[in-house]
Amino acid sequence: MLKAIADRCSVRSYKPDPVPREALEEVLKAALHAPSGTNARPWHIVVVTDAAKRAELSQLHRWAYFASESPVVLVFCADVEKSPHWWIEDCSAAVENAMIQAVDLGLGTCWIGVRGGGPGTDMSREEYVRRVVGIPERIRVLALVTLGYPAGPLQPKEPGPMENVHWEQW
Repeated sequence: MLKAIADRCSVRSYKPDPVPREALEEVLKAALHAPSGTNARPWHIVVVTDAAKRAELSQLHRWAYFASESPVVLVFCADVEKSPHWWIEDCSAAVENAMIQAVDLGLGTCWIGVRGGGPGTDMSREEYVRRVVGIPERIRVLALVTLGYPAGPLQPKEPGPMENVHWEQW
């Protein structure tokens, strides 16, 4: 497991090869095994393989450009009524599980942030994604995750410094 975690890195260039259904289902199962507060499991995942929709999603913001070339884009969302306080954490755990499982299958991923801030902040990114893939208004959108076979070698980073770990107290 630690090897998959260490090998995970953000991939922004993909081969055009499709992701086999079996591999995609393994990634999704890993996401659905994530922990959630009070076992609410508020997440929903929209699997986008349609080239036109992926191209639309790539227009979300300037850092989403590569979504059009990844064979799959996973849209991670949550039913906030099921988990009003912990939906962000719950969905983030699901995203991380999916990304680590993808590495184990030889796939690359990249997390593309979508979620707007709290009350009174700009929600246009979430509204854009809702429109492109038909997500109901009551559902919040956390992130897009691109998925496919990396076009080049992976470039994992070293772990953060151990001096950022504090024992017992700061």
